[in-house]
Amino acid sequence: MTRHISRRARRGFTLIELLVGVVIFAIVGALFTKLLTVQGKFFDRQGLSNAARNVSRASLNRVVSDFRMIETSGGVVAASPTSLTVRIPFAIGVMCQNANGGSALSLLPVDSTTYVNAGYYGYAWRNFQTGAYTYVEGGSTREIGNPVSCAAVNITMVPNGRTVIVKPPLDAFAGLGTPVFLYSRVRYEFKASLAVPGKLGLYRTIIGPDGSENPEELVAPFASTAGWKFFTRNGGSVAAAAPPADLTQIRGLELHLDGLSEYIAPGQTTAEQAPFTTAVFFKNRIN
Repeated sequence: MTRHISRRARRGFTLIELLVGVVIFAIVGALFTKLLTVQGKFFDRQGLSNAARNVSRASLNRVVSDFRMIETSGGVVAASPTSLTVRIPFAIGVMCQNANGGSALSLLPVDSTTYVNAGYYGYAWRNFQTGAYTYVEGGSTREIGNPVSCAAVNITMVPNGRTVIVKPPLDAFAGLGTPVFLYSRVRYEFKASLAVPGKLGLYRTIIGPDGSENPEELVAPFASTAGWKFFTRNGGSVAAAAPPADLTQIRGLELHLDGLSEYIAPGQTTAEQAPFTTAVFFKNRIN
């Protein structure tokens, strides 16, 4: 028996249907492309905004740790809204005795790297009666001392501490056990960046006793609004834009670490900016 199978003829797409499909596909593709473009720009801006915030945060720990240690009666040497020269203590101890043109000091333990890299500039001793510190610099030197010189007057060195000799010696008025700290002179300033040309960078410069300078660019770039304001003894909670004539009146700083992104996001005309404001108050103060 022969079977006959009937097959229906298949219809293809007409030209009109094909054109309609192409048009729809083109519309969907255009919308998808626009979505990807918008998302790409969004992620670019997010990434550059994060980069700007990282600029603000990167220097924060170093700046705050230094500024908190400033002593008010003579810690600030020079100040402007974008430059600050300060005396930063890096080791503290007590005086054991004056001998051989110098003073033996018993110092509390200090991180060895911090001690070596601090950059000795001078020392300061505290007047028991007034509570004020007298700074000794301009030719002051430091050398390794002998713990025996302190043990002889019943001052026991703290474990991992050290004994040093500073010259010239403390004033004759300073007695046994007078608090003393060693300090470095450091300048913080915002100026033209070498790492990011055309932008501002934050520099930390260690100044040597001979006037030599060792600048280090901590981080960049910053906005033109970066700098600091000044809290004063009688100024209350409002920071002044300019430093007082008497720098011993400064009690803290309002830091404006406004970071910028290094590059400009596609579709934008300016770099991303991350305003960042915080405050730091000096620890070593008597009023």
